Amino acid sequence: MDAVQLLGYGYVIPWSISAYPPIYNNWRRNSAAATSLDFVMLNIVGYFYLLTSLWLQLYKWQIESKAVGELPRPKVTSFDFWYCLHGFAMNLVVLSQILMGITLWKFNQTGSTRMKPIYAKILTTSVAVCLLSAIQLLWQQTQHGWQNLDTLAFCNKLYLLKISMSVLKYVPQIRHNFERKSMKGFPIQSVGCDVLGSVCSLCQLVIQIQRDEPVLTLEVVGANFGRVGIALVTLLFNLIYISQWLVYRK
Repeated sequence: MDAVQLLGYGYVIPWSISAYPPIYNNWRRNSAAATSLDFVMLNIVGYFYLLTSLWLQLYKWQIESKAVGELPRPKVTSFDFWYCLHGFAMNLVVLSQILMGITLWKFNQTGSTRMKPIYAKILTTSVAVCLLSAIQLLWQQTQHGWQNLDTLAFCNKLYLLKISMSVLKYVPQIRHNFERKSMKGFPIQSVGCDVLGSVCSLCQLVIQIQRDEPVLTLEVVGANFGRVGIALVTLLFNLIYISQWLVYRK
């Protein structure tokens, strides 16, 4: 097993494990009242954007002739796709705990089953942007066939939507912790897994670029913009969680 594969397991396993504490905590407490529907919905839609982007980059990327200038292929692997699919599925489980906690999970109580208006509007807007971008991609395909430049442009839009969903889901929790001046009940174990996963993902990307690209160009950076952005956003906000835990843990 080489370093790339080892680091792949190094972020897939921690990021996958981090999805389980919320499910377990709800089951142990026999309630989903502590879980935010807004957080889960933003997470599910964000995972869908990422899953679509990874599928396109892995399975719809065209092998072009170097004579016409080959666009650098994004450094994504099957590790990314299967981790993302797992995260998407686990968030659907959490959603079932919120929406069907009493009937399906036999909880004593469940959380709010309606999103806050501001988050519902943002979510609707992001879905509309995604649909319009998908229509544009399909139109481009009918005009000149499937081209990597069009694919990458659409995938980067999906990455931006995913990053925006990630930022939106983290900010309310940080504010909530600050207002309570407490981290009681917060799954700090998930934060540790997220940080480890982010570091391993970035390290793997650096090794892949050094191995495959003789020169670091803007094209290479652009091709891997989404992966870098998601890892950095995850790392940044989880470090904020850790700083809050150090301050409020007493």
